Amino acid sequence: FEYAPEWVVDARWEPYPEPREVPISTANPLVDGVHRSAGEVVFRRHGHEYRLQAEQGRLGELTITFHDETNGRTTDDWRKVETPRPRPDGSVVLDFNRAINYPSAFTAYGTCPMPVRGNSLDLAVEAGEKTPNPA
Repeated sequence: FEYAPEWVVDARWEPYPEPREVPISTANPLVDGVHRSAGEVVFRRHGHEYRLQAEQGRLGELTITFHDETNGRTTDDWRKVETPRPRPDGSVVLDFNRAINYPSAFTAYGTCPMPVRGNSLDLAVEAGEKTPNPA
């Protein structure tokens, strides 16, 4: 998609006291996965609050795997977006223009993690990377 400034969203990081291991599916139905949820990124859009579980990397960066209403049409079945480490006050900028496909969008051999249950937005996130194989 073209850059869309309206998809740069101020959000809040709400870490869990301890990370939670959540079983998930992957792009390969024969391979199970685990999402190590460290907390939730919370933001508002069109007056509605959204909460997305995130994994946190060694340097504090966040990775959010999500579904949205563009999936299967203009984007792959799911995408991910990464953020820098949250600021000391817990604020974080969620820039959906940086949403990208997992490798499974490009090959049938990918075992990429699917979003954890609940990481589905009832929004069409028309920002970031589109599907590599448009129908």
